[in-house]
Amino acid sequence: MENKMVHSSALVKLAAIVIILAGLMAAKSIVIPVLLAVFITILISPLLLWLQDKGLHGGFALLGVVALIVVVTTLMGMLISSSLHAFSLNLPAYEEKFRVLLSSFVAYMDTKGFVFSGTSISEFINPSKMALFASGIVKGFGSVLTNGFMILLLVTFMLLEVSAFPKKIRAIHVDASSHADEFLSNVKQYMLIKSIFSFMTGTLVYLSLLVLGLDYALLWGVLAFMLNFIPNIGSIIAAVPAVLLALIQLGFIGAIEVAAIFMIVNVVIGSVLEPKYMGKGLGLSTLVVFLSLLFWGWVFGPVGMLLSIPLTIMLKLALQTNPQTKWIAVLLGSE
Repeated sequence: MENKMVHSSALVKLAAIVIILAGLMAAKSIVIPVLLAVFITILISPLLLWLQDKGLHGGFALLGVVALIVVVTTLMGMLISSSLHAFSLNLPAYEEKFRVLLSSFVAYMDTKGFVFSGTSISEFINPSKMALFASGIVKGFGSVLTNGFMILLLVTFMLLEVSAFPKKIRAIHVDASSHADEFLSNVKQYMLIKSIFSFMTGTLVYLSLLVLGLDYALLWGVLAFMLNFIPNIGSIIAAVPAVLLALIQLGFIGAIEVAAIFMIVNVVIGSVLEPKYMGKGLGLSTLVVFLSLLFWGWVFGPVGMLLSIPLTIMLKLALQTNPQTKWIAVLLGSE
């Protein structure tokens, strides 16, 4: 009898998870802007609280923070959209250059006794698909931001609740308040540090590619910034279209230089600086990183891929603060 009750409980929980996932996928047009608003609020709330601590009236502090968000997102949106438009127009010319380069490579290998099928190689290494995948990630993120007014409203109302939220949690239960404080503190730490180092990664990639003279350096810098939120494989995905473009535009040596730039920047920032400041309790295992990328990408599309690690980190931290679910957080962790 007891075993039947345990099995029934497990089935009910599994059914609840399936229903929740189906609901999230059906309502992703609403859920994604809410998630973006939450992450923006987490990032920007320390600035709002700092301005209020300096004596600035709450209304003026909120107005200044919202104005900053509007200016930054507008400028970035204009720059990215112009780069994407120009890149899309020139993509056929790049494809033709790549086919010529591929034909030369196949002919050279034939003289050395290696027989390759140019068609099979072009299907395996298709610059159009890779470039469109990379730009699709940026477009997917940008398409959500086109609904920016709703996101801005959500962020504004969430910022209004920033100072009152801890008091509400404390009024519910003292233990709940301590768990919530720990959770929010860890999430803020992760989001702030990850955003800073992602911005550093994107800026260094952009400036380095600009010096080399690679076309659309800003686009590859933005892509490096976004995909830096995906550990381990994000930097590889960001490097592939830039390296292929460098091979077409700058030649073999230029492609090696671009690949070296991505490798050096990601090794220095991702393997040396970031772990030093990130904290030991915030890591995920490599398997969990890959699975979360697939899972959240399946649920929310390209934006889900970008938010996969922050979402999984938040889930891990939430599980970690509860003694009954801490073992799941340990399984998700890197150690």
